[in-house]
Amino acid sequence: MKRLIAAVLAAVSLSAVAALERVGSIQMADVKSQGEAVAKVGKMIGNPFAAAALSAALADMPTVKFFGPARAETSTLYLVFVDTEKAVKDPESAFDGAEYTVLYPLTVSKEEFLKRHPGSVETNGLFAVKGDLEGEDLDEEKTYVAFSADGKWATASKKPEHARLAVADVKAAEEQMGGEAVRLRIEQNAVKMLVAIAKSSADIKPDLIAHLESIKSLSLGLKVSDLGVDLSVGAAFAEGSELAKCGLKPLDGGPLAFAGKGAIFAAARAENSGSNMWDKDEKWNEMVALLKKNGIDLCKFLVREKSAAGLFYTFDVAALFKYVTEGMEELSKVDFEKLGKDFDKLVEGEKFTASSPAVSEAVRVKGFESQWTASERFASTLPEVDGKKPFFVSFTSLTSLAKALAPHIVAQVPEDHREPLKPVFDALDAEAKNGIAAACWRSDSGEQPVRMMLRISMDEIRGVSGIVNAAMSLGTPSAEDDDLD
Repeated sequence: MKRLIAAVLAAVSLSAVAALERVGSIQMADVKSQGEAVAKVGKMIGNPFAAAALSAALADMPTVKFFGPARAETSTLYLVFVDTEKAVKDPESAFDGAEYTVLYPLTVSKEEFLKRHPGSVETNGLFAVKGDLEGEDLDEEKTYVAFSADGKWATASKKPEHARLAVADVKAAEEQMGGEAVRLRIEQNAVKMLVAIAKSSADIKPDLIAHLESIKSLSLGLKVSDLGVDLSVGAAFAEGSELAKCGLKPLDGGPLAFAGKGAIFAAARAENSGSNMWDKDEKWNEMVALLKKNGIDLCKFLVREKSAAGLFYTFDVAALFKYVTEGMEELSKVDFEKLGKDFDKLVEGEKFTASSPAVSEAVRVKGFESQWTASERFASTLPEVDGKKPFFVSFTSLTSLAKALAPHIVAQVPEDHREPLKPVFDALDAEAKNGIAAACWRSDSGEQPVRMMLRISMDEIRGVSGIVNAAMSLGTPSAEDDDLD
């Protein structure tokens, strides 16, 4: 009778999780690599104490307490399971009941691990450990653990089936991360779930849904190095979809040469790299007219010019400050809810297509010129793109924007109040050569032919952090200011 009951319970358990599918994974670098990444970020932002606190938190993670120290230079894999069938039918509760399973690189033997968890019971090659990964709910929860054949890996999950399945992903966990601190992989069944969620929302545009439907696989990696913080993306799209048709023709050499030294932002897209409605004169003029009708006159401080070299947007900051200060009363009357609805009507029906002309565009601030050209700055910020054939490139500099705004900001401060603000003004005036650069290209190798890389350079992070730190220091009382009486 006991055997019969056990068999029935096992069948119920299996049927309860049968609908759960693996929808993706998160691969985490070893603790040392994560700590080094955090330390670099702390150095960039000028706050090593925050980095030290985060490094300590990484070393105190529940997985370390549960499994013991992880092997050096070996990643940990978190596998995510969701009931995708239920998610498609009921998007609002898509992640209810989601489970994750850990695949962990052990440094202790199976015997040593079991000593850490007294009372563990082995059944059919699985160990039932008391409590959850955090070491809590010892009387109510169980965590199921499976070991790889060589004993170098262990899995942990609330579901015994998932613990067994995860052992097969050792090969994925052993993949080299190329210096990335974390890597996210999204599988196709997850895309179906995301499409269902998107379709259930009235705010999601049809174009975005079409883009989601065309994704076959997607991976995102985050890396921190002495060059900056990198986001790398790999994607595969369904054959015949608009996204699959994009980027088949690369840019010519020197795509940002048109922007010269005046650009705060510059970008270039090759022919048939995706449509953008704002490139069209008619649509742009409609948008300007719409804003003016709603009480915002863009033409008072922004000029849009088209030339053989490219499309240029030039901001007149002095005119903008004047427009805002003198028109504050009128601007306060703008009905932004109505404006949003009117804007939705303006873009309604616009569809994304791969077919598009080559476009070069730049944003400038009137009267400002950098020390370097946009081409020089892009090459310096993202040298890895040299030798590739990108179909899209862009460069942005927040430190250049700060420098361009600095004289206008100073002009707003009475002369006798400027001395205390000098650290902020100096930080605003410190332009960095490297900034934020991005590129997209096609790759002939791997399962994801479309590649994208975006880097926020160390110089850019330091520059922006310097402005923030200088501004914050103004509110910090010094010892001389303290009332010691």
